[in-house]
Amino acid sequence: MNFNRNLLSDAVRYGLAAGAVGLMGLSAAPAYAQDDTATLDRIEVTGSRIKRADTETALPVQVISRTEIEATGLNTVFDLLNNLTASDGGGLSTVTTQTNGSDGSQQISLRGLGASRTLVLVDGKRWITDIDATVDLSTIPLAIVERVEVLKDGASAIYGSDAIGGVINLITRRNFDGAQAGFYFGQTSDGDGDRTTYDLTVGATGERARAVMALSHSSQDEIFAGDRFISQTPYAGCEVISQDPDYVVGGTAIAAIGGFCGSSFPDFGRFVVPGVGSVSLIPGRPGTSPSDFTPFTNANRYNFAPVNYLQQPAKRSNLFASGSFDITDSITAYARTSYTKRTSDQQLAEVPLTLAVNGSQGPQWTIPISGQNVFNPFGVDIGSSGFRMVAAGPRSPSYDYDIFSAQAGLEGFFQLGDRGFNWDVFAQYNDGQYDSRGTGYINLFNLRNALGPSFRDATGVLRCGAPGAVIANCVPFNLFGGPDLGLAAGRITQAEYNQMVNYVSYTQVSTQGNSSFNYGGTLSGDLVELPGGMMGFAVGFEYRRDDIFSQPDTLVASGGSSDNFSEPTTGVVRVADMFLEVNAPILADLPGVQSLDISAAIRNSDYKANGFSGLTPVSPILGDPTTEKYGLRWQIFEDLLFRASWGETFRAPSVLDLFGGGRESFPQAADPCRSAVWDAQGADVQARCIAAGVPNGGVVDGRTQLRALLGGNPFSLRPESGENISFGFVYSPSWVEGLDLSIDYWKIDLDDGIVTRSAGSILSGCYVTGAQPDFCNFVERAPGGLISTVRTAGFNVNTLMSDGIDLGIAYRLDTSSWGTFGFKWDTTYNMATETNGVDAVGLYDGSPNWEWRSQFQTVWQMGDFDANWTMRYNSELEEPCFIYCVAYLGVDPLDLPILGGDATLRAGSVTYHDLQVGWNAPWKAKISVGARNVFGKEPPILQYNSFAHSFDAGYDLPGGAYYYMQYRQNF
Repeated sequence: MNFNRNLLSDAVRYGLAAGAVGLMGLSAAPAYAQDDTATLDRIEVTGSRIKRADTETALPVQVISRTEIEATGLNTVFDLLNNLTASDGGGLSTVTTQTNGSDGSQQISLRGLGASRTLVLVDGKRWITDIDATVDLSTIPLAIVERVEVLKDGASAIYGSDAIGGVINLITRRNFDGAQAGFYFGQTSDGDGDRTTYDLTVGATGERARAVMALSHSSQDEIFAGDRFISQTPYAGCEVISQDPDYVVGGTAIAAIGGFCGSSFPDFGRFVVPGVGSVSLIPGRPGTSPSDFTPFTNANRYNFAPVNYLQQPAKRSNLFASGSFDITDSITAYARTSYTKRTSDQQLAEVPLTLAVNGSQGPQWTIPISGQNVFNPFGVDIGSSGFRMVAAGPRSPSYDYDIFSAQAGLEGFFQLGDRGFNWDVFAQYNDGQYDSRGTGYINLFNLRNALGPSFRDATGVLRCGAPGAVIANCVPFNLFGGPDLGLAAGRITQAEYNQMVNYVSYTQVSTQGNSSFNYGGTLSGDLVELPGGMMGFAVGFEYRRDDIFSQPDTLVASGGSSDNFSEPTTGVVRVADMFLEVNAPILADLPGVQSLDISAAIRNSDYKANGFSGLTPVSPILGDPTTEKYGLRWQIFEDLLFRASWGETFRAPSVLDLFGGGRESFPQAADPCRSAVWDAQGADVQARCIAAGVPNGGVVDGRTQLRALLGGNPFSLRPESGENISFGFVYSPSWVEGLDLSIDYWKIDLDDGIVTRSAGSILSGCYVTGAQPDFCNFVERAPGGLISTVRTAGFNVNTLMSDGIDLGIAYRLDTSSWGTFGFKWDTTYNMATETNGVDAVGLYDGSPNWEWRSQFQTVWQMGDFDANWTMRYNSELEEPCFIYCVAYLGVDPLDLPILGGDATLRAGSVTYHDLQVGWNAPWKAKISVGARNVFGKEPPILQYNSFAHSFDAGYDLPGGAYYYMQYRQNF
């Protein structure tokens, strides 16, 4: 019996049952009143630099208040934002369906455009980013967030680069008196995946000074993929057929993919023996004779799935402090600092040693097994083999991240005549240090020695080499002994087993870092009196410098690791911005025009960059893009508002986009300059080949796979550019008190989207068509003309388009006998998400492209009790079998009749239900219990394109409900 599980589950279920009488279907409380709307003080609203009293602008902004945050039962900023209907579920999280997909970072992506196109601010200033220029939301403790403002529109003219899909501005708690302590604990209905959070917030407000400090610590426990049925095999429901009962995982076999239910690099080895064929060790045999081996079939595959994490273990500690001091009645100094310590672990299945099973893939992968190796029972050289390195254990990288941020500034107010002006100057420094350390990796240089000729000397000691030519400190390795290297069969001793593992395995160590320094200033105020009121303006400047470095593990950088080769990265990008924004109230108090405002903004950005491409220093020219934005706010009458905006957006290439060190792969591609096709090539093609150092007549090259390095492109990459448009209505009918409705259409067109070119397209653009001579910079040839490396990189070739409709309905009902009820319905209808004209809406291509996302929330409050209910809806998806069936299996999807003629899987729509009840205790405490996915709805199976675990992390975890309780004490 799991006592902790039963204790929490029983307590939560009892609390939910006790509150159900007051519910009748209720959850996460929407905010029906916002602190800032009740005051006439001028404030800065997300989407504008102009301070104003009216918080309803021409841009659609969703506000999530502190009350609403606490009612959700969520304990991280990521979880809170990932629930937004405008979120596409595509950002990284600690629940990963790509087994090597996350280092514990948490990202948010809006409108299906990726985390790099969503700008994250804290108190209106850019937050620190990781080296890929995305924000890790785990560095922002939820305890310090007062409210969240989400701008569902592009705003590059207001905020600069990255504000394409939208802007998220987290406003921190400032005017806070007293102290508040909180505790949160939750776990799944299976009794695992525990999450715990402690936080303490202390604040004081005096006549001239204010200060807030928050400490928080959170942790979450791991969940293994093997702990859930959907993820315990590589594809949900497939059966791993093995000759060893210990390696059988039950389920319903799916004939179309059952043969691929596991890795072809198994724990009992796969050896292509000359004259024999592809064979694998029979479990239980010692591996000393060819008769101990059987022909390799799909029954010999290795089920790697259970070893991987489904939810990564992680710990985060945050310190946040901010304060301000009124130097005079009109000048205030402010400062803010934060520090985050994050540790997280990742676990992947043991290294699959692909020792040329699929053909030559480079010198570090072509490790033959000598016929003179002491453990080779066949007595012949074996040039192609594969083996799952179970003895070395799972690949287990651990991450230790330290993120620091400090900001200081002055802000104030002054008057010239009857005009009021606000100003702000600030400087900010951010620094991140990311260290990783991993076990379970293989030193290929040592492995090459260990699989070469070897023998036992006269004393029985294993030696590498030959008598008289021993390789010092080398220990022969027994690939033919199965997962335990022949220990159980008596082929080796425990001491020899330890020596073997220690010789070929090693601990991987790498480090990365980034820093940014930015400063700026803004002046805003009133200009002239117009028929509709005072014309407001904001003008300012910003400077930002981003530096990154990445130093991979020494063996990785030398090509001697079982991890693919990777190069170091060093680079810097600097930008200087100037911006101007105006808001002109041109009409007011006319029939059909209660007020009519027109706004405009313009920003010019001047970019400079320098870094390295390989060992070559480069200073790319990124240009000086100028963006504009225009808005219309038309209050038709008291109840009805029309709003519209059009603007230009852009995203500048990040340092990693420009200077990212190459990461190795071996794609299928062939040299157009090879001798086999030389005579078929035109004279222009031959001339371009000769100019590149290829001899006349071509170079002899029979390879069908070439070595590629995916990295940065400092030679031709330029900022992405595009347009945003939105328009809609806000209706608050006076004849229905408490009802608010909004509907907005939005469209994002992005040209010059950055996309990675394949090795084949690089070679074609350089030599075959000659249309992209810059591509030749990415082809490296050895003396004699043989291609050594093709660098694949990002290029501005994609066109992206996304459009849809946002609908919001909120209603508040006060009753004298039954308390207060509130209802809120938010829906996003995604009409199109196109890449180069191909629409992905309704499809799953590795990320969910939901057509509909919707939330219906209900809250009830009466006296000291409240109850909340949320229904979260995601529409159905179709998963075409192109990537898996064609790209991976290499077959026509029509050849898979068991899955239907179109070989498409259909994942049904999903509705999750969340429930929370709370009580305000008389000792100034709030006690809440709740459950997310209270009915235990399972995520739909997605098998072809999810890479692993057969579902997408955009859905809730499989395995039932998640129960939690939280306690918050005010002092």
